[in-house]
Amino acid sequence: MLIFITMNKKEIISKAEEFVKEKMKNYDPGHDWSHVERVRNLAGIINSDLRADPFILDLAAILHDSADSKFPGGTRYDEIVNFLESSGQSAITARLINVIRNISFSNKNPEGDLNDPVYLVLQDADRLDAIGAIGVARAFSYGSYRKNKLYEPGDEHGGKPGTTIHHFYDKLLKLTELMNTEEGRRLAEERHRFLEKFLQQFYKEWNS
Repeated sequence: MLIFITMNKKEIISKAEEFVKEKMKNYDPGHDWSHVERVRNLAGIINSDLRADPFILDLAAILHDSADSKFPGGTRYDEIVNFLESSGQSAITARLINVIRNISFSNKNPEGDLNDPVYLVLQDADRLDAIGAIGVARAFSYGSYRKNKLYEPGDEHGGKPGTTIHHFYDKLLKLTELMNTEEGRRLAEERHRFLEKFLQQFYKEWNS
């Protein structure tokens, strides 16, 4: 019986991977399958105490960006619901949709169960991948996808809004303080320092 359950979960994870790879095939390189894999790995590290169910956490990590409103076909939660229900996961569908809907930094009015350990761990993992060296690379990748300017001097920190450098001040530099878990915060500190060093060097070169 235990072997059957384990194999069944592996099959669901495999189907989820296929579903998400197809959904994300036109996303920019900062939001591609490699991002999903990094978030899965980080979630596993943060969840070392296993306070979140490993299977549900991994499934949530795989699906977390498959309804991203920044890309064509985003916010199609119905497709995720259909996938989960067709995979026999009706019992956790509402929980996973709640996590996916609320995980984004841009969601200023989250609803539902915000104390769910799956949500807390996964949000930290997703935010960790937005900072540090990978975060810098992802920021400029998405900025290029949107055809944003690198930087334009202005009155605000980071220059004029809409540039990639301004995005550091609008979001990335705020993430460390918003971590939900102690392990997430610990991992974020080094990555945050890298962001600060990068910006110092950027301004030095821009103004030289």
